[in-house]
Amino acid sequence: MTEENRTENDAVEESDSTADSATAESTEQVARSAVFAFGDEAADKFPAQVDAALKYAAANKYEYGPHLRDAELKWEILSAEQMANDIVRVRLEFMPTSGFRGDPGSEYMDIDAGGAVLARRQVSTPKENKPVVLMGITAFSVVLAVVLVSLMTVFKSEGGDPLYVAGRTLWIRAEEPKQQLYITYTGADLNGTVYNWAMKPDDEDNNELVYIKITLINQTSGTVNLVIDEAAATLLDGNRTSYKPIDTISRAYTAENAPKYSVPGFVPMWGSVKLNSGEQVVGMLVFELPSGSSYSELRWAAADSAVIRYR
Repeated sequence: MTEENRTENDAVEESDSTADSATAESTEQVARSAVFAFGDEAADKFPAQVDAALKYAAANKYEYGPHLRDAELKWEILSAEQMANDIVRVRLEFMPTSGFRGDPGSEYMDIDAGGAVLARRQVSTPKENKPVVLMGITAFSVVLAVVLVSLMTVFKSEGGDPLYVAGRTLWIRAEEPKQQLYITYTGADLNGTVYNWAMKPDDEDNNELVYIKITLINQTSGTVNLVIDEAAATLLDGNRTSYKPIDTISRAYTAENAPKYSVPGFVPMWGSVKLNSGEQVVGMLVFELPSGSSYSELRWAAADSAVIRYR
């Protein structure tokens, strides 16, 4: 073989080697892309695993926690990824089916070839956009209707009203506490769309919700700034155990209509508001207490101090 022929043969072999390398690399890239898919393509590539993940999520909503386990939810497929030992990692998004405006939650499940769920991890929970959750009933971050009143006549009958007391700057009325396991109500969001909302105790087995309708009136000549939060009031039960109000905004979630637990005219009292002279604000404070509790008094502390005693 001449030197020229050897050179030609070497060139051909090198070309074949390069082609084989390129083919191998291309095949590897195709293989890699074949084990990771998004959205509907994930369901097409791994139908058994994706179907198993969706069914398992729907059947085990309790893992989402007390706020979502009884809610109507919907799921969307994010991706599916082939892992070792024929295991497929399926990623899902989940959120309430109605009245939800915000970022969905996400989770993933590792599922074997037979459709068994080997592991499940919740990565994030749905995050509601606060301006929507707050229902937009008024400019009080949510909640409260502010109207002018006649300070000399409100709640004052000839015999007096034991649930109505005067502080240094506020006149305060706190109605008798009412209890029930759940609270449902209707309210419009900032776009005027009406939704059904609900709240429940964190400990459903032992506790119930107690709501109190509160009316606050500014009796001064200036403006009163109110911050209504966990420190705004204290409810004492019959054993003189004290309880703080719950955040009625973060605890509310969209739900189906439940007339048995509906509270007509319910307006959550939570957030900040300015009351000008002669204005009033009305809303409900909510507490979580052991079932069957009795009540002795409510101590108001936001922008003023007063005690309302229950007989």
